[in-house]
Amino acid sequence: MNAILADLQTLVPSVLKSAFADGMSKVNPLDRIWPGFPSAVVLPPVVSGNEFEDTAHNTMEYTWYIMVVTTAANLPSDPTYLASLEDQIINVFNMDATLQGTSNAAVYPTLVDAPGPVSSNSVTYVAFVISLKARVVVPAGVQ
Repeated sequence: MNAILADLQTLVPSVLKSAFADGMSKVNPLDRIWPGFPSAVVLPPVVSGNEFEDTAHNTMEYTWYIMVVTTAANLPSDPTYLASLEDQIINVFNMDATLQGTSNAAVYPTLVDAPGPVSSNSVTYVAFVISLKARVVVPAGVQ
């Protein structure tokens, strides 16, 4: 997670107002006081794959989710703004294909949820989700 946050921090403040991790301290990650918009919140990963490569190596795949949140009031009039924001965030991970060496079998960023309205506590946000599939080759003990 540190490498993901470090990569996202390279976009603060020029592209994002903030980037931080959420350990699921809230039932709904939107229920918080936001430091500014757009913001990116990194959610805890899930193990999405586990493949034995041979008797000595195993490839684990962790899927991380980054939720990017803004409000309609904070959107510029440029109709390409959200697409550009998506591209800039994905490009950060394209330029760091191993998450600073922590994902030695590469990382694959993809857009999971297209930008759209999301409501929470009577506030409507505009949000999208990017997933990072980080693959790591680890020692295995196949007998």
